[in-house]
Amino acid sequence: MKNLLAPLAMPLLSKVHEFKDIHKGESCYLIGDGVSIKWFDLAAFNNKLAIPCGFIPFHNDFHKLTTEFFIVSEPWWFYPLERNPATVGPYKKNPRQRAYRDIIKKYNEKKFFINLSNYPTLQGNNIIYFFANFHDRRLPDNFITNRINAFHGSLRTSITFAIYMGFDHVYLVGCDYTHNPSRTMHWYERGHGKLDVHNNYNEEFFELAKNFIDITTITLDGKSDFINSVTYEEHTGRKLSFRENLDLTSENYLNTLSTWADYKIF
Repeated sequence: MKNLLAPLAMPLLSKVHEFKDIHKGESCYLIGDGVSIKWFDLAAFNNKLAIPCGFIPFHNDFHKLTTEFFIVSEPWWFYPLERNPATVGPYKKNPRQRAYRDIIKKYNEKKFFINLSNYPTLQGNNIIYFFANFHDRRLPDNFITNRINAFHGSLRTSITFAIYMGFDHVYLVGCDYTHNPSRTMHWYERGHGKLDVHNNYNEEFFELAKNFIDITTITLDGKSDFINSVTYEEHTGRKLSFRENLDLTSENYLNTLSTWADYKIF
């Protein structure tokens, strides 16, 4: 089915081809949802283009970032009902996708890269679909998408898009599983997160990706196992300053996010 879908959907998927190498030789920030965001001032990252790949648009200071693109890699995410695959419970309403639709409408001059599976429920002039690969004949046989599943998860997908767009250096912000020590939880959840071990996190992917782009993860005060790292203070010249989730986003957004049972919001 997957092999048949791409050729059938090529009129939609080929629209991504206009973004190849449009930022060749530049550097960018990739903004994730890790709990380390609670210690960071987003205004410190407005000197380069930032690519959000999660719920960062819900952050009060999101407008301080310089953005052109958003990446929502999750398949089937913009459907009105959802089910947690871990619990295999009943389908429930998905208010988070409704809130994100408002983001898409608000930033209608920016481009949103969305998984093709969402096409039946989400369409618009600023929506660019992708599916499993770039399906671009200009790419060499040894391009990263031909060597590994480069669209598995939001981190891989976002770095792969940065490579495709021609960036030569990506700084990871809020991508905490790349830190050592690393922390679990998200910036919109309550608390400081929990120290955890994520040894060899995406190691195979990173080893391949480093052939195409320089990668640096921005940490609280630690290092990284096999990619370059720099602390927030070293990179920005600013001190860490913790703020709780209630200070980082609106109560409406927190209530919306709390509908996912795995998030510890309040």
